[in-house]
Amino acid sequence: MNRILRYLIPLLFLLTACEQEGAAPPTMVDLAAQPKQLATVYISPTPNEIQRQATQAAVPPPVTPVPEVPVVAPTAYIGVFLGEAVDENERPVINLPNPVQPTAPGGVEPRNCLLVADPIYGNGWEANPTVTSVLGCALQPTVPFRGVMQVFERGVMYWRGDTNEIWAIATSGAAAGRFWYAANLPEGSNEDLTAPEGLRVPVRGFGMMWRSVTGVRDSLGYARIDEQEISMQSQRFEGGLLHLDSAAGQVFVLLVDGRAFGPY
Repeated sequence: MNRILRYLIPLLFLLTACEQEGAAPPTMVDLAAQPKQLATVYISPTPNEIQRQATQAAVPPPVTPVPEVPVVAPTAYIGVFLGEAVDENERPVINLPNPVQPTAPGGVEPRNCLLVADPIYGNGWEANPTVTSVLGCALQPTVPFRGVMQVFERGVMYWRGDTNEIWAIATSGAAAGRFWYAANLPEGSNEDLTAPEGLRVPVRGFGMMWRSVTGVRDSLGYARIDEQEISMQSQRFEGGLLHLDSAAGQVFVLLVDGRAFGPY
């Protein structure tokens, strides 16, 4: 028996080798051409604890987004800051000044001026609300000076010696209430002109202004007297000036818009 097995085992190995040498090569399978099968997953409506834990592990909990807090820009307010809000019982007492009562003639409220009109001008001009409102505050104290004055048919001229300024003021006629101003005029003789009897042709600075500045000659007419040297005072304001003829004791208000008021 042992002798038979010794011959059969080698024979079996030989037959197996022959079969492998004649076997056909393995066939490649095209996976794309194979029909696809869908897997159906069944989820129980009442999962047990193991299924529930497995589901929670597979599906992460949704992340709740944190709402973005908008940045509020500070609001700009135009006005007067009155302070922080306080309790009504602790509110501070604010003393407001009493309303300013108009005391000037014509209902014009007085202004808080550093300088006011000099008393030497009297108060006759203050009765005109137009004058007081346009003049405004004084810009300088009263300045006394020596000058020259000449009376005309319908007005008067004044010359200030230290500044070489001239004012020609119409006090009557069609141009009454108007004045003309000039400074540093050259002198004129007007020798080619002849005045009516009893009147005079102005000369020097008055003569130059009377002849060269439009409107002065027709408005004032000829001079009634010769030039006279006198003392005068002036006080300048925001809207004009107060002018005092000390010799005649009369005051004129001359506004920057060319209007003249007086004499007072």
